[in-house]
Amino acid sequence: MNPNNNGNGFGSQICAPTIGTMWAGLVKEIMDTGETSFDEGRERKAISNVRVKSAAQNYPDPFIDELCNEDQLSAMLDLVFEKDEMLDVDVVQSFSPGAKSYCHRIKEGRMVEFVIERLSLIPESKKAVIVFPTYEDYAAVLQDHQDDYLPCLVSIQFRLLPMNGGYCMHTTFYSRSMDAWQKGHGNFLSIAMLSDHVRKEISGRINKPINMGPLDGLICDAHIYKEKYGEAANRLSNVEFDTNIKCLSVMAP
Repeated sequence: MNPNNNGNGFGSQICAPTIGTMWAGLVKEIMDTGETSFDEGRERKAISNVRVKSAAQNYPDPFIDELCNEDQLSAMLDLVFEKDEMLDVDVVQSFSPGAKSYCHRIKEGRMVEFVIERLSLIPESKKAVIVFPTYEDYAAVLQDHQDDYLPCLVSIQFRLLPMNGGYCMHTTFYSRSMDAWQKGHGNFLSIAMLSDHVRKEISGRINKPINMGPLDGLICDAHIYKEKYGEAANRLSNVEFDTNIKCLSVMAP
């Protein structure tokens, strides 16, 4: 990870071997270098326009399993794969339940089917993108700016790049905002699980091997709220980082 601008004009950049170490690196970067600010009255530490990249999308991930709040992780996964109604898993909720969950949007828009069919027919396509906010969200926000919802995860793009007679699945996402400690692990894990599902389905259709490649993303605003400073710092105390602030291992508590 290259903290701050690193003299190159860009913000924080986290490059890690796994989604779990990427998540831990992001949390550490926010805790170490994030600026204190207020979001609708809540104190938080935040960094802007942070690039994250994991060389692999393997799961389950031992870092996530060891460090996460299991209830929050389960709730985040449900919003992508099980539940139709969006709810806020933050300890201080900022919107009421009722909006369409990621799962609802994926099913209603047949987003995953589109990606699978598109890449099965045209493996080199750059159009295999799913986008979560819709015009309906803008109308709902205009009705009540104090109790509104707009998906934090804006888009995910799936790409197949040639590799040893087959392909490698590269996944890229954009997030307008990310509550890194409470929700970031769920975001990363759910994207990896979606990527793996897409990979398997396409591989079966085209009868060619497809390996899981990197997860790459840009987060416009990555933050941790004051209520979770202590929990995040305590969990990270069991993590060893190398000189580049990449995660190495979780030490025994």
